[in-house]
Amino acid sequence: MIRFLSSLYDNYIKPYFSAGLEAEDRSHKNKILKAGRLIRNTLLPIAVRADAARDIGILSYTGGYEHAAQAADKYMASMVELLKTPDLTDQHIIQLLEGLSAICYLHVANQDKAQALGLPDTLLEFVSPTSKLSFTSQRWSCYLLNILCCHNIPIICHLKDSEALQSSLEKLASLDWEKWPLNYAQELLKVLGFQQNSMKDALHEEDELKGRTYTKSGHMLGKPLKKHVYKI
Repeated sequence: MIRFLSSLYDNYIKPYFSAGLEAEDRSHKNKILKAGRLIRNTLLPIAVRADAARDIGILSYTGGYEHAAQAADKYMASMVELLKTPDLTDQHIIQLLEGLSAICYLHVANQDKAQALGLPDTLLEFVSPTSKLSFTSQRWSCYLLNILCCHNIPIICHLKDSEALQSSLEKLASLDWEKWPLNYAQELLKVLGFQQNSMKDALHEEDELKGRTYTKSGHMLGKPLKKHVYKI
């Protein structure tokens, strides 16, 4: 009976559902390939290529982790290269950041590829106080940095080595994030452990003012206790 039901499912029911899924999967892949040809065509205007990059990201996100996101990864090099082009407008930068965010979302292999392409270092330049980008572009940069750090210890370690990143993020975190679901500069401070370190430093300064000191291991040394003599 079990074999009969299994055979019935494999031969008659499963093809009915999988045919639709396979058709949808092929549709996403075909659209990604079409957009990929646009972004690789350096003769096209930057506006067309940036728009194609955003489309690739949306298609990779909505088309699923296994097939669409893997199909999109072959165009990441062109997207990162375009992102590094001098004198891009804010709109084009945001479109590229959106596309890369969608491709790398919960996809460790694509995150690793982004690191190999030097994307984290480009984003560090974008969030730097010396950057001339708009705050919107910098917010998208913080968002993408959060995505790259998700389940990716090597990228987290790489970012923690940046001496200026903490101060850059603290400045961005103090600005207006009202229309965003989260303050992604603040979230990144937490992910990288910078916020915790800042709190410890503040506590140490407060305790030093009170006359307390710390050992190298971080243990607090209080003032010696006075000995009391109790009369019986």
